[in-house]
Amino acid sequence: MAGTAPNLAAKIAAAPPGAALAVAREHDFDYASDAYRDLFEASGATAFQHPLWLNALMRHVAPARGARSVPVVGRDGDGELVFVLPMIARVMNGVTLLESADLGVSDYSAPVIRAGSSLPADIGNRVAAALPRHDILRLRPVPADNAGWSTLLCETLLPLGFSAHAARPTLPWDEWRAAAYDASFAKRLARKMKSLDKAGDNGLVVLDDPDEIRASVRAIRALRAGRFEGDPIQTDAVAAFYEEVAISGAGAGFARTWRLDLDGEPVGHVFGLTWRGRFHYLLIGCDYERFGRFSPGLVMYDRMMRDWAEAGGDTFDFTIGDEPFKADFGTVPTAMLGLEKPATTRGRLALLARDARDRLRRLSPGG
Repeated sequence: MAGTAPNLAAKIAAAPPGAALAVAREHDFDYASDAYRDLFEASGATAFQHPLWLNALMRHVAPARGARSVPVVGRDGDGELVFVLPMIARVMNGVTLLESADLGVSDYSAPVIRAGSSLPADIGNRVAAALPRHDILRLRPVPADNAGWSTLLCETLLPLGFSAHAARPTLPWDEWRAAAYDASFAKRLARKMKSLDKAGDNGLVVLDDPDEIRASVRAIRALRAGRFEGDPIQTDAVAAFYEEVAISGAGAGFARTWRLDLDGEPVGHVFGLTWRGRFHYLLIGCDYERFGRFSPGLVMYDRMMRDWAEAGGDTFDFTIGDEPFKADFGTVPTAMLGLEKPATTRGRLALLARDARDRLRRLSPGG
């Protein structure tokens, strides 16, 4: 496991006024470069700003969504990276959106800032001057405990109305689970596990073979088809993106794909990211038609959390979304913040029209 993330917000707040700092857009910025990797590893950014993630996102998902990479970069007097704001721009219905690199697949948005950096008092003005022309600035979703965007943009982020949920399982596992799980849920889960054990030999495996990982990601896509409205993995570009990250990330210790088997038959699959002792759960696909009576998703979550704790991980992050099942696993919520700010009259009118449509939808029957 990598070391603990720097206490970035505290170090930035304590920094003296900066000396030479050049802030500019760099359209040809390479997220796969050694320079970016060094910056990322010295920052308090999240797994969703990892070089493997952003490099694959910009090659697969951004072109498919009509987005272009427009990172804003800060360099010191020697040309060394001080910060990078991973951003994209795209035009929708004639309105230019300037956004954090999210595109519906990145659960946490954060700038990448070298810990201990000296940022000048006018950093907000410098960043604003480097932003490309846009009608609306949109940043989301931002964990409430990450102050990076507010620091660099001098903007106040507002609650989005939903949270992320994470647990910190410890060993001995049975003691932690007894304290963290509700008694009735624990009994229900025990019944499902006993039923699965009676059905045959079963086990949870971490995949490392590229062909097996690819097969699991494709199985996730197939098993989820028709179950979730607007499911990103059902598009070819996002599916290719997840496959690349799952395979390359496994070799780099950045991604993990689990498979639950019963008598040699795949029951379920889970893919997520690993960074600094934290597992970020992203995708699950289970064969509910054949094995639904065992509640394979719940069984997998429990076994994965134990496996992660025994591997030395300290946090199992179910990421964003307030699905009730997450509380069953002893999670604690973290509020998500965001910013949506018009920069032009066109942007203001677009947001007003969208809000009006949303109000009408809520008022309409079945809305």
